[in-house]
Amino acid sequence: MPDQKAILDTIENGILVVTPDLQIRFWNRWLTLQTGISKEEAVGHFLPTLFPGTSFNLLKRKVKIALKLKSSTFTNSSVEKFIIPIKLHNITKSIFHHMRQDVVITPLGEGEASIIIYDTSALLEAKAVIQNQLLVMEKQATTDTLTGCYNRKMFNDLLKSEVKKADRYHHIFSLIIMDIDNFKAVNDTYGHLAGDEVLKEMATITGCTVRESDLFARWGGEEFSILLPETTLEGAAILADKIRRTIAANDFSNIGNLTCSLGVAQYHKTEHRDTLISNADWALYHAKNHGKNQVAVFDQGEIQTWPGANGN
Repeated sequence: MPDQKAILDTIENGILVVTPDLQIRFWNRWLTLQTGISKEEAVGHFLPTLFPGTSFNLLKRKVKIALKLKSSTFTNSSVEKFIIPIKLHNITKSIFHHMRQDVVITPLGEGEASIIIYDTSALLEAKAVIQNQLLVMEKQATTDTLTGCYNRKMFNDLLKSEVKKADRYHHIFSLIIMDIDNFKAVNDTYGHLAGDEVLKEMATITGCTVRESDLFARWGGEEFSILLPETTLEGAAILADKIRRTIAANDFSNIGNLTCSLGVAQYHKTEHRDTLISNADWALYHAKNHGKNQVAVFDQGEIQTWPGANGN
């Protein structure tokens, strides 16, 4: 019959036996392989002595609870990460610096408890990789790949949500639709790669100008849309003109100055979201056809150029 301790040395988990003050009574081969600490160096010594700088307060408390209740206690790697610091870069490549460990602490009798350590690093790493992939997929589904702002589908979803809130809670919000003036000439003169760079720079400028609460998206082609929660028509027009002036003052690499035109409309309760989009679109059309580089607003069925936005 094989010796019981010899059997424990064949198990691919960490197994040690400790006293309530964490003096080591048994230390199996797996722990030696993972830590580089031999049985002779471990048995009879205290865990805090072997791993200076590591807090074992939780483990000590868990051991005492197990002995008092005469029942197993546990620690979870998702919460506590590990009880014994085992550096993974010494063993394998990992996104974690230390091995993640699930631990079962079981009373053996008066004054001794066994601690079984399960390596959960691979499982948690796989979960982390999957989570990162899901985040990437979510970003791809909601983000315009060229400019990095929201795409049209995501913007429509956000607009639907904003309409529901406005109807239910009497909130106000406004919409800006922005179009780059003479963008076709940029593509024709400098090429589509230069045009893409303009779109990216335009998105960066606008994204830095709008407020944190505003929702900015690429509407399509050279058009962008901005959803402004809790914002009146006047507030939206002021922000739109700030965007217009900021873009007009910017020097686009190898191209020079460019301008944009913007249409603004405010949502009114029970109005269909397509009506709001149409109103902002009509205002944009007005701005494009009355000199460009300006802001136009749709207000009570009428469209007017925003005062002070006369291309200056």
